[in-house]
Amino acid sequence: MKKTITRKLFLTLLLTSLVLVSGMYAVMQWSFDHGFIRYVEQREQQVIDGLVEELALIHATDGDWEALAASPRRWLQLVMSVHSHPIRGKRLEALLERMRPNEWPPGEAPRPPRGFPTPLELRVRLLDASRQVVYGRTEEPLGELALHPIREDGAVVGYLGVREDEAALFLSHDLRFAEQQNQAFLLIALAMLLVSAGLALPLARYFVRPIRSLTRATRQLASGDYSPRIDHRADDELGQLARDFNHLAHTLGRNEALRRQWVADISHELRTPLAILRGEIEAVQDGVRSLDAGAVESLHQEVLHLTRLVDDLYELSMSDIGALDYRKEPLDLGVAARTAIEGLAPAFGEKSIRVETHGLEDEAALVDADPDRLEQMFANLLQNTLRYTDPGGTARLSLTAVAGRARLVLEDSAPGVSAAELPRLFDRLYRTEGSRNRESGGTGLGLAICSNIVEAHDGTLTAGPSDLGGLRITLELPLLDEKKP
Repeated sequence: MKKTITRKLFLTLLLTSLVLVSGMYAVMQWSFDHGFIRYVEQREQQVIDGLVEELALIHATDGDWEALAASPRRWLQLVMSVHSHPIRGKRLEALLERMRPNEWPPGEAPRPPRGFPTPLELRVRLLDASRQVVYGRTEEPLGELALHPIREDGAVVGYLGVREDEAALFLSHDLRFAEQQNQAFLLIALAMLLVSAGLALPLARYFVRPIRSLTRATRQLASGDYSPRIDHRADDELGQLARDFNHLAHTLGRNEALRRQWVADISHELRTPLAILRGEIEAVQDGVRSLDAGAVESLHQEVLHLTRLVDDLYELSMSDIGALDYRKEPLDLGVAARTAIEGLAPAFGEKSIRVETHGLEDEAALVDADPDRLEQMFANLLQNTLRYTDPGGTARLSLTAVAGRARLVLEDSAPGVSAAELPRLFDRLYRTEGSRNRESGGTGLGLAICSNIVEAHDGTLTAGPSDLGGLRITLELPLLDEKKP
């Protein structure tokens, strides 16, 4: 038989209920039995105290025990009235016939069945002040009797002896009551077990329902269907698991969509230079175009563009899987930025783009970074500015230290980027419309590579509108003194 979670949970709940009900039954029975014993003992003691008071009154009236000893009828009526049921008529006469002088209980008195209590009236004895038997049996050892003194004006005039009897702790009707209560407890315990079994199964199914939903949804996820979602809004572990699963399904679906878009974009990007190459080569083959220096230069430019695209794709894939090698060391971010600007100064001069710097020399920004990778990142960012900024524009680079982080901001002048396109700037192969397009020579992978490099340095790279009218790129890296091990 397959051991499902529902069956396991059902058996667990049922076993827990069984243990709890059994424990409660045992404790309640123990408490009832002990409490009932105390109750019977107190009742018997009250009866004994009542007999002692009656005997004290009889002695005070008669002056001694001789009158009582000479009247078995009177003694019999006294002791048989302990349960408020005086004995009369034929029963009284029958007991009197069986009694011998001063003997109690009668030798022929009926005895209870084995294991049943001996009634109190058959266990009492009367002794005088010198502990001589008035009513009892002379051969009975006094050590077996619990003696209760009978006092008159403070003086002991006799004793009421009570023979101990373990079974006598329960009188006949008390014993029946105790048995009835124990049976009732047992029936209640069995009823509670049945109720527990009736509740355990639906509860087990209710608790397992989200797991079954999760199982079905996981199978759909494994088959490539990322649409299933689990509707379990409880604020517990299963609810958190459902929310995590929904987030996972959303992420996998989004990644699958990005993967398909990525493949489509790569195919498109590769198709364009290949189509141009094919067209120009076929034109030369067909004699439409002569194979001169201009044709070779055009083919060379397309090959360079294709090579640059393939190189960028390879580098991006390496950074995605963490295969890029990072050799980090203490590095002054301002010095690295100045070096990158100085290397591209002639290119900025050719386009008459004025470069402004703030804080690169004044601000001490020591970070733990790979110099080669940061140089690659700065080159991509600055070439992006150089490529898309209109001639005669401005580029501004400023460095500040804020809350244990170095903040480097690169801004340029028009053209700008629309607010709708800003969130997608770091997507692979994405180019904005207008002036910032593939005609400027970019592959659409530079910012994605920069984002991966910054992420590997525990930093952030964000884009926003610039006050100069173009784009603002903000780089933040943790300062070396603030980095945690």
